[in-house]
Amino acid sequence: MREKELLVQNDLLRLRKKVQRSLDWGIVMFTKPIDEITYQDVESFCQQWSEGVRVEYKSKVTVSRHIPKVVSSFANTYGGIFLIGVEADQKNNRVNAIPGIPQQNGIEEQIQQSALTGIYPGVMPEIKLVGVPKTDKVVVVVRVDESVQAPHAIQNSTRVYVRTGSITSPYDLADIDRLTYMLKRREDSQLVAQQIFKRIEERARPHFPQGVPTLTVIAQPVFPYRPVISVSDIYELHERQPFPPRRIAGGVSKIDSGNLLELNEYGIVYHRILIYGDEQGINYVEFLRRINYLIGHAKDLYKKCEYQGNINVEVQLHHVLDKKLYDPEVLGHRRSITDYIPDGPICSDSEVIASKNCPARDLEGEKERKGLVEELTCPLLWAFNIPIDKPRIREQVRERIR
Repeated sequence: MREKELLVQNDLLRLRKKVQRSLDWGIVMFTKPIDEITYQDVESFCQQWSEGVRVEYKSKVTVSRHIPKVVSSFANTYGGIFLIGVEADQKNNRVNAIPGIPQQNGIEEQIQQSALTGIYPGVMPEIKLVGVPKTDKVVVVVRVDESVQAPHAIQNSTRVYVRTGSITSPYDLADIDRLTYMLKRREDSQLVAQQIFKRIEERARPHFPQGVPTLTVIAQPVFPYRPVISVSDIYELHERQPFPPRRIAGGVSKIDSGNLLELNEYGIVYHRILIYGDEQGINYVEFLRRINYLIGHAKDLYKKCEYQGNINVEVQLHHVLDKKLYDPEVLGHRRSITDYIPDGPICSDSEVIASKNCPARDLEGEKERKGLVEELTCPLLWAFNIPIDKPRIREQVRERIR
């Protein structure tokens, strides 16, 4: 009897693992780098997801007719995945088969061109052709992010579509209330961010002397108009660390003299640190370390709450007029990026800001993270009169990031 129970338990365990793997494959289509998506991912996704707010299936399409409407409706709502070459039953909202479509030369370019020219403002979706096993056909994966420029219109800017989730009509014309909402959320999101940053500055003020150079790195949803994670989930990310954070209204805070990290329910990650205190000047390596430090915390937060929207990462230097820049890890060993300036790299501005928009999932990939750090660091170096437009200088920046 005991042996039979163990066999049953093992069977149930194997079944649970199989189901969990299937669920993981279904979710991964929204987060996996587009170039790494496989037929197994597509198959599992079709088993788990019905057509609705974030999913659309078509057995075949007319690019000029279908792409603008579907892509713009995703961009105007929550983003989503459009699979071409999949047969779905409209009555029970289930996928019947994945026959694929004949591979056509230039299909990716046709889709991108249609999304750019048939939608205003244009949208740039991610596209991957996935081969159907034992055939010469493919499934076209079109992935669209929630847009920072919504509302997007088609047909000479006369129609704006949004996702409804309905089986019979997964997208529909936006009414005036929805259009007003999309336009107003831009304004509201800026007010929310301003209020949050004002409170952060008030908490930081006692810990940062006036006039001393500081480096601030911020990651936030482009439109932080609503909470994306609970405060308990934020605390859970940090409670096992040697120095747990303080609970504050709407999030958590770690602060001591000259070092501040805050994360809140609106998905804003804020890091500020003193960077001056050495007679040689400002440590260039701190730019890279602190940007990487913030990206790591932002990646964990967005992964925890499964946020898939667009984010803005911004780096700010304050009180750096006439300050010098140096690279301590290469002094006395080999030529560094700072050696190209005879009198030393000196900043001619008091405040320097660099920013970059990207999908939240870009924080997951190593290649994308390094590219983001490079794009944020180079404008800071430029402000110190370092010629980052020269190939040898840019290569040194990449080497330092590596």
